[in-house]
Amino acid sequence: MSANVARNWLNPGKWYRSQVMITGGQQQFNYDGKRTDAQQQFYYGLEFLNYWNLRSFYIHKNTTDDDRLTRGGPTVKNPGWNFAHFQVSTDPRQRAVFDVSLEGSRGNDGTASYGISPGIALKPASNIFVELAPNYNWSQSMQQYIETLDDPTATAFGGKRYLFGYVTTRQLSLETRVNWTLRPTVTLQLYAQPFFASGDYSSFNEYAAPRVVKQLEYGKDMGTITRNAATDTYTLDPDGATGPAQSFNLGNPNFSDRSLRGTAVLRWEYRPGSTLYFVWTQQRSGESSFGDLNFSRDYRSLFGDRPDNVFLVKATYWIGR
Repeated sequence: MSANVARNWLNPGKWYRSQVMITGGQQQFNYDGKRTDAQQQFYYGLEFLNYWNLRSFYIHKNTTDDDRLTRGGPTVKNPGWNFAHFQVSTDPRQRAVFDVSLEGSRGNDGTASYGISPGIALKPASNIFVELAPNYNWSQSMQQYIETLDDPTATAFGGKRYLFGYVTTRQLSLETRVNWTLRPTVTLQLYAQPFFASGDYSSFNEYAAPRVVKQLEYGKDMGTITRNAATDTYTLDPDGATGPAQSFNLGNPNFSDRSLRGTAVLRWEYRPGSTLYFVWTQQRSGESSFGDLNFSRDYRSLFGDRPDNVFLVKATYWIGR
């Protein structure tokens, strides 16, 4: 169920060309009648007289049931959050167009996130377009699913334990696009995106029971946790050394991932309606268990990863006039 109310100002005023406001809400239920989504939102968009644009929106997400968080297990609660986004962009008619987006959120469980995405689009000539769009995002989550284990003493969850982690993730990327019209019938398109991500797990937890929001942290609210530095593993015991539950080992889930995707497309319309495409795509990726984002280290490692190259030729021919 979704409902929104919008108001548009289409006639220019003393200080704006147009405005729009949208407010509304939505909710969703699964076939068991559990509410799996509920939120309220507000959006405001503004175009100034100088063609600059401002866009912002706010979302309040309620605490709801989550029937997917345990990957097929019992339903638990996902704590709600508040999210805000703000974006400003300059006059799109100019040779250089700048924009920046800022966003952040705060969860009801104390977690947070923020992101920044500056960008620039350049038109140095009528036949050349260049775009650079870097992005950085930092976020926390207490509900990162790790694994499911059999344990007959976990009666609240039907003999299974659903392990989650408190993870801090960081992401850094740069999208680069170049469109170059060499001739009216020949164009060249280039695209590249280096991407780096890391995840640092600081604690592990379980839900206290189905359909509750409370989570129990190992070593603090329940059981014990021991780290073995030599093997880079953890030993978790749900009820300590004296309880009936068996302890289990967990490998270090920290990660530092890197990837690079690049594509070059040369398009030649050798006769009206008939076109040849020459495409080269390269992709490379790698991972490690550092858990932090170190650009210089990961950048060097990325170009040491083995690439996958794909070359493609496509031809079309228009039959008739």
